Amino acid sequence: MNTKELVAAALEVRQPWQVTQIRHDLGPDQIDVWIGKEAARSGWLFGARSSPNPGDEGRWRHVNLGRLRCVIHGTPSPDGEAPVWLGDEEQPFTRLLSRRVAGLMHDGVGLGTICDLLDLPVADLWKFKHRLDSGKAVLAAPPESRQEALNTLPAADDPVWENLLDGSLGIDMHALGLKLLLTKLREQWAVIGDPEVRALKVQELRRYFIRHEKSLTRELAQLRLRATSGGERP
Repeated sequence: MNTKELVAAALEVRQPWQVTQIRHDLGPDQIDVWIGKEAARSGWLFGARSSPNPGDEGRWRHVNLGRLRCVIHGTPSPDGEAPVWLGDEEQPFTRLLSRRVAGLMHDGVGLGTICDLLDLPVADLWKFKHRLDSGKAVLAAPPESRQEALNTLPAADDPVWENLLDGSLGIDMHALGLKLLLTKLREQWAVIGDPEVRALKVQELRRYFIRHEKSLTRELAQLRLRATSGGERP
């Protein structure tokens, strides 16, 4: 196998997609990979060597290849095909990396720790989070969920959370921190349409209740009364 074929295998790039160019000189400890889709024998539909609309080419950070930061260059195909090693418009990450970041956020991992774990620039992570919070990004697959210790809290899929976030349910809140968090989340909820991004907001609110269980007994009691489930579910 040549170098392009080895990189394609590592990225799980399959026909009709192909690695068309590789560069190692655009950043320290960085590999840049161009991926194209062959349309016919006469040439490439797009790619690094020839592209009908070079201005449309996207650039996304991907998961690392060993110790090398991996940057993918390419253009989504007109038929809407969405391989995980490409990204969406104005997103800093590929779909696969976006899912991994969202999964860590879903589990309550701090942004600084996510940067360290995935070797990401802080600015790119903040851009990703801002697009999620403003409803300008979608996730192709839901992040994996985990079991949580507070088994008396309504399940993540209980309608009580969406009702609380969309404002159709009100509870008597004495905790200022909860009031401020809920105000912020309701503003974000109103502009977010993607169900998987909304699931992240539900988890953010649930984690707050888990962390502050002792000081939120009044609010927790009200949630339990309005919940349709008896407790935590996987």
